[in-house]
Amino acid sequence: MRRKLGFVWVCMILMTMFLPLKLQEVNASDICTGITKDTKIWWDGVELKIGQIGRLTVLKDTELYKLDGDKKTFARTLKAGEKYRIYAFKPGQLSVGGGYYIARDTKVKYETPSKTKLAQVGCKKQALDLTSATIELGDHKSAIDAKLGTPVRTTASEYGLNWVTYHQQYKRFYMVGYKDQVAQMIYSSDTGFVVEGARHGMSPAEIKIALGNPIGGIVKGKTKYMMDNDNQTQTFYKNGKYITVFYDIHKGSKARSFQVVSSSVEQNKPGWYGTQSLSVKVGFELQLFDLTNAARVENGLKPLVWSDLARLSARKHSEDMAANSYFDHVNLKGEDPFVRMEKEGIRFTYAGENLAMGQFNSIFAHEGLMNSLGHRENILETNFTHLGAGVFFKQGTYVPYYTENFFTP
Repeated sequence: MRRKLGFVWVCMILMTMFLPLKLQEVNASDICTGITKDTKIWWDGVELKIGQIGRLTVLKDTELYKLDGDKKTFARTLKAGEKYRIYAFKPGQLSVGGGYYIARDTKVKYETPSKTKLAQVGCKKQALDLTSATIELGDHKSAIDAKLGTPVRTTASEYGLNWVTYHQQYKRFYMVGYKDQVAQMIYSSDTGFVVEGARHGMSPAEIKIALGNPIGGIVKGKTKYMMDNDNQTQTFYKNGKYITVFYDIHKGSKARSFQVVSSSVEQNKPGWYGTQSLSVKVGFELQLFDLTNAARVENGLKPLVWSDLARLSARKHSEDMAANSYFDHVNLKGEDPFVRMEKEGIRFTYAGENLAMGQFNSIFAHEGLMNSLGHRENILETNFTHLGAGVFFKQGTYVPYYTENFFTP
């Protein structure tokens, strides 16, 4: 019988008990760093457009004509001194777009941008393509459904909105919170997700270029709730969005997922921990399950099967810790998780437990567990086949306690 334990503690301002790692610097050769779909690439004071390969200056009046196969039709005369963008060329001809060409001769001066400028335009096009394939706050649910498919699950959140979960066998994992059918919250670990130029795989230094400096806290009314940004989690505010970046310290401290919340939704969340209820408790439990499976599939493993018995065992332990103000795998009766699981009728050959306490929600709890080696090993254990998660909120303070019970029959 294999038994594995793990726990993580986070205080109310998200200070963690993990040792920091040195942040990686931006690779100077990465020419795409900081370039988004909205970045303007300048060439001698004029914007270089996507698809543009050069420019021309008309030195003497010259003909503009349209080519349709071998057919050449006069369009108009371009006057000396006029300037045009060039998007393509044929032998002896230059295209100004739309199928219109001029002769490349002494009547025009043709120039090309540097390789660096052309590469930067390519980066902008890449960012535009990524954005068109991803989703963002303000998108209507119908548009998101068209991109992500039929929702798999709907669960309550501490924000008073529901998370609608999308995935294809836990690939392309998204959770979206809607208000009046419009996206107001997004969480995603999908490699194609982009927010304000920040994307999966970026280093903290690259994220800073895209999003600016992390914020020190969130002000609500007369209270400022402080945030401890470190090499695992950083929160930014940009263009009306609170953007939290979760880094994977076991994979080079690169960004692995994002939570994005609109300013209005964040400001309407009561206090630090938001709305707590039975539905939110159940929501956190199922979200932990889905987040765990998304991480497993991302790492080439099979998803786990949900266990109601394991949830019962886990929830009872979370409730006991919250009610009696302790945080340990062994309860006050001296029972370890394996005894507690057996008492619920679970028979196992392998079993393990993860604990967390104090995180805002299941997303923060899961990401913290993934950055703690023992907990990560439980989440990515190849021998485990089942999981039940149990959550309980401490009366008065609403601090969440999280328990995950893993096992294999």
